[in-house]
Amino acid sequence: MTPRRGPSKKLAPTIGPDSGCPHCYTEDEGLQLEIDCSQCNGAHDLSNNKCLSAVLNVLAGGAQPEAIILKRFMHKRYRGEAVDVASAAASALASLNRAIISAPRPSDRRCRTCAASKDQLLTTIKRLLLDDPLEYVSDSSGLVARLRDGISHVSCGDADSCLEAALKAAETLSGARR
Repeated sequence: MTPRRGPSKKLAPTIGPDSGCPHCYTEDEGLQLEIDCSQCNGAHDLSNNKCLSAVLNVLAGGAQPEAIILKRFMHKRYRGEAVDVASAAASALASLNRAIISAPRPSDRRCRTCAASKDQLLTTIKRLLLDDPLEYVSDSSGLVARLRDGISHVSCGDADSCLEAALKAAETLSGARR
């Protein structure tokens, strides 16, 4: 047996980007979201994008707390601006989830596989949000520019209108579109 090489501690949680962590809501000093990080090998910190993405998945389906507590050997409590940013990103994620679910699927085969279709763009926006929630919240105009660059190679004449429709459906980037 060969010895294992590399870091002994993983820097990313072992859950997927669409998964939430085991959690519960308590009301000690206001509403608190307590997340059990004991089974996760990743760094339990909201500055870690993978950890923050998992917290967003929990927040998107529940109430907005006044504090977030990540529980492991040492508990980390977040309040104030960190919770506000996480709540804003979770609200955007919930809006995207609703837009993806309610978006009609294109009947045209070409549109279903097109990178500029509304369906594909909504999924891309959600992936961008979960990959880097802090950038999504702080620099939405940069993300719109990145989306425009991503569909610039598409030869479909409806690409721009599909992008506008996806941004309107998401409603989270609509203020920064122009």
